[in-house]
Amino acid sequence: MIKPYKIFLLLFYISVILGFLAFFGDILAKSLQIKIPKITALFNNKKEEKYADITKLQNEFEKKTPSDNKKNGTEKNDNNNENSFVYVPDSLKINEKLRIQFPEGKEDLLEVFFQALDNLKKNKDTMVRVLHFGDSQLEGDRITAYMREKFQSNFGGSGVGLLTLVDKLAVKGTILQSTKSNWLQSTMYGYKYNPNNSNFYGVLGDYYKMSVPTAATWTKSSVTYTKSPYGTPYQQKVERIRVFFRNPNAPFEIGLNNGEKEIVKQKIEKSSNLGAFYYDLSEPFEKINISFGTNSQSPEIYGVALDSKVGITFDNIPLRGSSGVEFSRIPKKHWQQQLKTMNVKCMIMQFGVNIVPNPLPDYQFYEDEFYAQLKYLKSIAPDVSILVIGVSDMSRNINGNYESYPNIEKIRNAQKNAAFKAGCAFWDLYEAMGGKNSMPAWVFAKPEALATKDFTHFTAKGAGVVSEMLYKALMTEYDAYHKFFN
Repeated sequence: MIKPYKIFLLLFYISVILGFLAFFGDILAKSLQIKIPKITALFNNKKEEKYADITKLQNEFEKKTPSDNKKNGTEKNDNNNENSFVYVPDSLKINEKLRIQFPEGKEDLLEVFFQALDNLKKNKDTMVRVLHFGDSQLEGDRITAYMREKFQSNFGGSGVGLLTLVDKLAVKGTILQSTKSNWLQSTMYGYKYNPNNSNFYGVLGDYYKMSVPTAATWTKSSVTYTKSPYGTPYQQKVERIRVFFRNPNAPFEIGLNNGEKEIVKQKIEKSSNLGAFYYDLSEPFEKINISFGTNSQSPEIYGVALDSKVGITFDNIPLRGSSGVEFSRIPKKHWQQQLKTMNVKCMIMQFGVNIVPNPLPDYQFYEDEFYAQLKYLKSIAPDVSILVIGVSDMSRNINGNYESYPNIEKIRNAQKNAAFKAGCAFWDLYEAMGGKNSMPAWVFAKPEALATKDFTHFTAKGAGVVSEMLYKALMTEYDAYHKFFN
């Protein structure tokens, strides 16, 4: 039996609470929201997944790697590629989402690059370079390695292109690399950028100097490159070694060793201009050690190119953390010397993933900054074709489902606008890979994932798909160039 005083206490407490709510109700209403869940939410708290359908894309592009081509007999056995063209499917030619885009009336923006490809068939002493700049999406030679090999199989060339002295990630399968520890890096981008350092950076976005303890003390360092067992025959075939540097303060010594055998040793006199050391291998490439020595100030070493004597190469240049807005930190004359010495005919700019994670309502600031960089590069090298690749799709987890960031298309549009204003071609990777909510489809692709579970970066397989799409997009325009501009 419930005693009367307990009923009284219950009614008293209820009255106090109601009085409190009546007095403070206005204040609480401004800061609290009461949500009543729908009945269906009690049984299913996840939205229906609506990821992009990439089935057609997989059927068309998730296929032949260079090694697969050997099995099918479609790859040539040498680099003599006169009259050789890769078949471009009609489906690519009519699918506008996969086509390279140009400002109206400027469909010839890649003409310099295409002329260089033609010259490779006529001029046997030409080496053409394509600089593939990007963010962490390119690390490990992703995308670039496939592009390099596809073009080399059709226009000649071999090797792995331009390499930095220190490979901190050591994730490349195309070449093995080891370095002495006394190299100091100066970089034009990222948190390590120091405006007080010399701004004569190499095309890789940095330079390395040896740590020299005191003057008159002989200091030596080296880097070793070894043929990778995972490399393809094209990647393993190195005919020419080139070292790019600048030594404005003192002479230095450079030496090449094949194992224990010294191949060559040469003293390089000091010069404020770009320097290049060349050596042609007389034996098949297996392993090469490049040493540097000085008893004074260290030279600035920009990189080592492992190439063929004739053909084309794509240089993999991942600038982790960059959004592509630092190129103007390199002086114009220094840029021009490097591009001319290396015979660069095309630059590919692939940035954007570092801007995505913190959405903003407007990206006019990025469009302006990126445009300024492209305009700067065009003023330096008007005879170099520039192709801008738009940001790829990225996803975030919303209530258990993965959705495209809401700012992807705004960033893509900013990049496209900047490219067109600067007189550059544009390839829309976001649309090519399937558009909105395509990244989850790449991550969950069967039988093998095309992107990693950070929902940002491509796997090796996915990088191959991107490269296949980009390669065929370029070849479509190359075919159009021959039809309409020749």
